[in-house]
Amino acid sequence: MVDKQQVFSLVQANRLNEAKAQCAALCERDQTDADAWFLLAGIHAQLGALDEVVRCCRQVIAIDPMRTAALYNLGVALQTQSRTEEAAEAYRQVLAIEPENTLALANAALALRELGQRADAMDYCQQALRLQPERVEARNTMGLLFKDDGRIEEAVRNFQQAISLRPQYAEAHFNLGLCHQERADLPAAEACFRQAIQWRPDYVEAHRRLGGLLQIMERPDDAAVSLRRVVALMPDSAEDHEALASVLALLRKWDDAIAHFRRAIELKPDYLAAYNNLANALLDGKTGLDFSEEAEACFRQALRYQPDSAEILRNLAWLLADLGRYEEAEACYRRSLELEPGNLLTVAGWATMLEHKGDFDGGFALVEPLITAGTGEVRVALSYAALATHKNCRAEAAAVLERFVNEPMSVQSRVDLHFSLGKLFDELKQYQPAFEHYHLGNTLHRKQFSEQVDLLSQFDTFMAKFSPEWISRRPRASNRSKLPVFIVGMPRSGTSLVEQILACHPLVHGAGELRDIFLIAKQLPEVLGTADPYPQCLDRLTRKNIDAIAQKHLDRLGGLARDVVRVTDKMPHNFMFLGLIDLLFPGARVIHCRRDPVDTCLSIYFQQFNSHHLYAFDLGELGRYYRQYQRLMAHWRSVVRIPMMEIRYEDLVENQEALSRQLVEFCGLEWDERCLSFHQSKRVVRTASYDQVRRPMYRKSVARWKHYESFLGPLLAALGEQVSGNDR
Repeated sequence: MVDKQQVFSLVQANRLNEAKAQCAALCERDQTDADAWFLLAGIHAQLGALDEVVRCCRQVIAIDPMRTAALYNLGVALQTQSRTEEAAEAYRQVLAIEPENTLALANAALALRELGQRADAMDYCQQALRLQPERVEARNTMGLLFKDDGRIEEAVRNFQQAISLRPQYAEAHFNLGLCHQERADLPAAEACFRQAIQWRPDYVEAHRRLGGLLQIMERPDDAAVSLRRVVALMPDSAEDHEALASVLALLRKWDDAIAHFRRAIELKPDYLAAYNNLANALLDGKTGLDFSEEAEACFRQALRYQPDSAEILRNLAWLLADLGRYEEAEACYRRSLELEPGNLLTVAGWATMLEHKGDFDGGFALVEPLITAGTGEVRVALSYAALATHKNCRAEAAAVLERFVNEPMSVQSRVDLHFSLGKLFDELKQYQPAFEHYHLGNTLHRKQFSEQVDLLSQFDTFMAKFSPEWISRRPRASNRSKLPVFIVGMPRSGTSLVEQILACHPLVHGAGELRDIFLIAKQLPEVLGTADPYPQCLDRLTRKNIDAIAQKHLDRLGGLARDVVRVTDKMPHNFMFLGLIDLLFPGARVIHCRRDPVDTCLSIYFQQFNSHHLYAFDLGELGRYYRQYQRLMAHWRSVVRIPMMEIRYEDLVENQEALSRQLVEFCGLEWDERCLSFHQSKRVVRTASYDQVRRPMYRKSVARWKHYESFLGPLLAALGEQVSGNDR
């Protein structure tokens, strides 16, 4: 028959589940065996089953009301469960029997502090320390009471005394860290939190506080390490997933951030902040996927929980404006301002939307009074600057923005400020300050992107894979659809202008920059069941595979617009995937836009691109990237079989009608005079060229680089012979 000594032996051997089962049998056999119940409570404590600890301790006390050890353990279990009043009562019962029990006094003091009974808590601490000066738990609680009262120096002394008595006392290190943080001694606070974690590696609150502190210290990489540890220890805490995701978003680790925001929402379906931040991450990340639909759903879900959130209405308005849904966006901006009258961020967003829409007077009316009043919000000033281009007050706008140059602001706002000043000074023909601001903007912008990607090696990879011999052996899709028209080239080479001309034809739908081809390439390894990345995975491509992939994309294009025979995709960097396009769409057309190499590169440098354009922020890298693009295009000319038309921006400017007719004819369409009035089109343009395509054809961008020649040494050196403009 099992006895308590055998159970104890199992406990010593760490065979806790066996010990629990055998001890429970002892208790069942003799319900009045207080020792067995006490032993079972201890086993449950080691297993973390607090409800069972409470039940067993109460059973012991029912048998032996004077058993102070059971009363004390009951108090500890209840306190751990945040059942503070019950815990305090258990400690009081201990003290009624053993008034000099210093551990019960210390724990009772902590419970009473949490209950707001601060005088009694201090009294218990003092009693414990009179009886046992080395009782560190009482010293720690006394420190907390002093800290609560704002008596930080006295709190620090108590925590330090506790640590001197017990150096491995994690709680005292942690609380001392809180004091240092309150004194703004952040390095000392960090050292204390790390010391607490050293002595107690699973100390969740110490990891959490350290993560928050490291964010304040502008060390997001280190903060992410701490918050990842919190999530590992607390995997079902929505708040901790959200906190980690927010830091990852700062680090632009978008996939990871999005995953944790989504997990936070799974755990807490009404988590307003997580919906809002997830939507922003989906939009800011621009990971190659179009997440606008999911982002809109997030904003709308958040509004279901809090319909009067001005911030979320403002964010939704920004998204709707970006999608060209101006009426819906305006309604959201209007409602947001009703809820928060005079909110400057909302006014700035609304004015920016009106500028994109072409309602310059409306936008100006919103921001001009704020500028006159001397607004301190940089986003309002930036909106004003964008509108100033159309209101002929560029010098005034530049003066307004220059007032902000030395003001504190986010890195992103500072980047926006420099790019905006660069644009204004360029239009004012003040080329030196223009270039200086563009340079500062690019330098700051580049620092935000930590990725180190070998951008140039991918060109060699594509050319090696798509050799004439290899491509001739590959199966091509069966379709001969002429629906897709791919407009490719370097960014800022005239792709938006070419699409705008074609989109004015009644039989053409301008779809803008579609990410579909990039996604097809990205997902091909999974589709083909291989670990080989693109383009190596193409060796596994079959006619069946390629027909299915091509048809899915053709169906999507057909769903974008009815009653058209051509759909243009003007994603410039589809030039990377012309070999794949050749396999998928044998009946497609490709229009390759070219422009003077230096003008192209300068225009890229003057445009604020995202992390998918890492080559764009340094003139030397930009020139080297351009040369590789030229090599790749020369390769495609020799291997792809689909018709390709080359059009030079400078030729289109000089001979608008003749070149426009050639474009329409190349697409197999009859001429339509509306293609000459492209600037009158009301279609929404969501690219950086939205403003240019609203104006009639102009020449001022031709040979623009000559104004900046003295600043372009690294670019000109990298381009070499291409400076002549012969980009073949």
